[in-house]
Amino acid sequence: MLRSAAAVLRRRGFDAVTSRSVAEEGGLPEQTVRAYYPSRDDLRAAGLKFMLNGWIEQANDFIKRLPTTLDLKETARLITEVATVHAADDEYLTRATISGVYERYLQAGKHAELTSLIAAYNEVLSQLVGHVLARNGRRASPQVCRAVLAVADGTVIYGLAAGENPVPRAIQMLEFAIPQLCASQGDHQTR
Repeated sequence: MLRSAAAVLRRRGFDAVTSRSVAEEGGLPEQTVRAYYPSRDDLRAAGLKFMLNGWIEQANDFIKRLPTTLDLKETARLITEVATVHAADDEYLTRATISGVYERYLQAGKHAELTSLIAAYNEVLSQLVGHVLARNGRRASPQVCRAVLAVADGTVIYGLAAGENPVPRAIQMLEFAIPQLCASQGDHQTR
């Protein structure tokens, strides 16, 4: 049922999530969906949580695949993958698939019942960015990790708005920003 709710979210957005649409997607009786999720808000929140957990799992998989030490380009690429929930070298990667991730994410902000889920997701993403930065020998506070993630997200959104594949530019921008924002293990300054 949650997989069906997430599928409706991905394809048609938050406003399309109803007990009827989720039931049709999953081949279930509508009453079954209503029995588990009596309100539309509960159903949307459960579907979003399922979808975000899937994205976090994908991001963790990206990190697990890599060696324990990363150079700056690999670090920038991996942070872009974490932010966009897409492998940077995925041949099926398109502007539309990345745009879909960001559109659903922005739509969630319009629904008060979903903001706590988005805040928790952002926190997990920032922690994942911190793990990636550590593999590059960088120390970064939670605030700096959020700033690095903001560089990736902002560059991706600019690229999408320009009609481009945003991944190459996001990687380039992170290669520039990471040394500016993050201390290396040998540095004694705290940021």
